[in-house]
Amino acid sequence: MKNIILTLDTETADLSGNVYDVGYIIHDRAGNELARFNALVEEIFTQPKIMMGAFYAKKLFSHYAPMLDRGEVGMMPWSDIVDRLRSDIVEYNVSTIAAYNIGFDMRAMSNTHRSLTGEARVLQSKIKVLDIWQFACEAKLKSRNYKRIAESFGWVSPKGNIKTGAEFAYRFCSGDHGFIEDHTALSDCVIEVEILRQCFKTKKKIPYNVYNKAPWRIVNPSAGNDAHVHGSVVA
Repeated sequence: MKNIILTLDTETADLSGNVYDVGYIIHDRAGNELARFNALVEEIFTQPKIMMGAFYAKKLFSHYAPMLDRGEVGMMPWSDIVDRLRSDIVEYNVSTIAAYNIGFDMRAMSNTHRSLTGEARVLQSKIKVLDIWQFACEAKLKSRNYKRIAESFGWVSPKGNIKTGAEFAYRFCSGDHGFIEDHTALSDCVIEVEILRQCFKTKKKIPYNVYNKAPWRIVNPSAGNDAHVHGSVVA
């Protein structure tokens, strides 16, 4: 099977690293799922001082505690998570790794890997990289229809820029205009797979290996620095 994608999401305790939640779904372009994985990083998640400073710290009690109680997620050492990621890429012949704002996830994982193992590289094999944010802005969110819907529902930053985060992209792609993103790794992967599926359906050129390019400027060409255009304040 060709064009197998691993759509990844991480949740971090800060903007530089300390990944505590890793999730991914392996699928084809049509969104057909082959495998999924989710684990909490034992070395990070068990450190209260780090976790209570996390951006989504309140989810420790509202989301993660119930998930652990129900057995929906477990804790694993970081090295085991990386080993599983590497082996799944090989087993499923993954050709592309994708994420919404993948530059952030790659940096966070690299920093966490270096901090916990002393090694620099998480991925051992060469693989195409696809920023779903970039693809969504090029294929879906720069349309007049998205701008019209975004303005009508108030998906606009205080500076007047159209928001382009995964939550808003999914609202537009799914038609569920009241959707609220969970900000837990695997649940966010689910919506990102659907956004990606919708982008592939447009038959637009796929922006492989284009990331860290401020894709919100595709939707807001005259935007200056605006921490809100990703969907929530991230800078």
